[in-house]
Amino acid sequence: MFWLDLFPVGTYIPPNGTASLVATLAAASFFSLQFPSQLVIPMVLAMPAALISPYLEQTLRQRHNSHHNELLALAHPENVVDEQLFLHKIINKALLQTFGVNFVFFFMYLLVLISTISISYDVYGSIIECSGLSWSYLWFFAALGGVLSLRVRHAYYSFFFFLFAVVVITNL
Repeated sequence: MFWLDLFPVGTYIPPNGTASLVATLAAASFFSLQFPSQLVIPMVLAMPAALISPYLEQTLRQRHNSHHNELLALAHPENVVDEQLFLHKIINKALLQTFGVNFVFFFMYLLVLISTISISYDVYGSIIECSGLSWSYLWFFAALGGVLSLRVRHAYYSFFFFLFAVVVITNL
C-alpha cells in the first residue's frame, strides 16, 4: 500500500500518507521512541502533514502548468534553437521546484512536530504515552489507512465486515 501515495496522478490528489509516515519515523528517531504506547502522540501530530500535502501538490501542479505553453513551442521546432536543451531545462526546473518546496514544507513541519512534542515533554516531564497499546493496534490503524486510500467502496465494505467479525469473535 505504501506505493499508492508515491504517484499523485489524476484529478483527485489523495492525502499523502508518506509525509505523515516519515514525520512520525523522524520524531520517533529524534526522541528514541521504541514502544507503541509512545508512538501514538507523534502519529496523531503527524497526520495533518498528510492532509496539507495535497494542497501543496495542487499548488505545484498549477505552477507547473505554466510550462505547458513552453512545451507547445516544441511542436514548432523553428521557434526553438536547441530542442533537447530546452526540454531538459523545463524538466530540471520543475523537479527542482518540486524538491525544494517539498523539502521546505517537510522541514518546517518536522520543526513544528518536534517542538510540540518537546514542549509537552517539558510540561509533563516525560513523553505522553497511551497505556495498554500494542503493536497490533498500530498495525490495524496502518491497514485502515491503506484500505481507505484505495477509494473503492467494496474494499470499505470488506474491511468493515472483517472488522465487525473480529470484534464479534473476540467478544464472545
